[in-house]
Amino acid sequence: MSAAPPWVLDHAPYTPFMEPRTARPPGLMPLEGLPLAVRDADFAAQMAERERLLAERPDEVLACLPGAEAAAEELAALFAGTASGRAALAALGRSTAEDWCLLMPDAAAAEYRLVAAVLCFPSRWSLAEKIGRPLTAIHVPVPDYDGVMARRVNRVFEALRPGRGLWRVNWLVHDTAALHLPKGTAEKVAERPELSGPLYLRTERQTLTRLPQTGAVAFGIKTSVCPLEALRPAEAAALARELAALEPATIAYRAGADLQAAALARLSALVGA
Repeated sequence: MSAAPPWVLDHAPYTPFMEPRTARPPGLMPLEGLPLAVRDADFAAQMAERERLLAERPDEVLACLPGAEAAAEELAALFAGTASGRAALAALGRSTAEDWCLLMPDAAAAEYRLVAAVLCFPSRWSLAEKIGRPLTAIHVPVPDYDGVMARRVNRVFEALRPGRGLWRVNWLVHDTAALHLPKGTAEKVAERPELSGPLYLRTERQTLTRLPQTGAVAFGIKTSVCPLEALRPAEAAALARELAALEPATIAYRAGADLQAAALARLSALVGA
């Protein structure tokens, strides 16, 4: 068996499935002075991987639509100093372990639209497929994102004020520790994972904040990966409960029934260990 990548942690930095209010979307909480960007134990290893992707695959991990340059520059100035346009996004990607998506209001769609991003660590979605789309279109494949959820999310975006950000933690189980998983929608649906190797908990610390000058909303995503075996018994039990409660459509969307069953079996062994 090959060694785990250097960014794999020996513990779970976030366990949102431990509490009902954070286990399912939206699970938003006030940022209240917490940092927009964090430096966890995986920082150095993740930054090396980000540098590789930015150097080798810039067209996959960077996007900036015309008119979004000022927002990209404003966000980059918080972490990376002065840079312009697309270069600002690259500088941002080399300064924090977070990925960043910038969204601005679109009058025609009556909701926010993805206008720029540095996205080194997508979790089975493609920046090329999503750039330029409004929120509802971006989330079309997501079973939980129905009309009610779309209205709630749009209200959250409209209500954001500078200096009063929000955060949440998303969680997934993957059969790989890879960080860069840019699967398109069609490819993701057709994928059938091999389940003979280890399984991993992948968490995303997500932040939402409004930039005061341009009014754009910055969506930050800090990804962390640890093996399921890193969970304590109580954490494994809570994750198993949430996995077992997922609807069939959500199971199919996330990775399929085979991965679901394998994860539940391994979590059950951890609970009984």
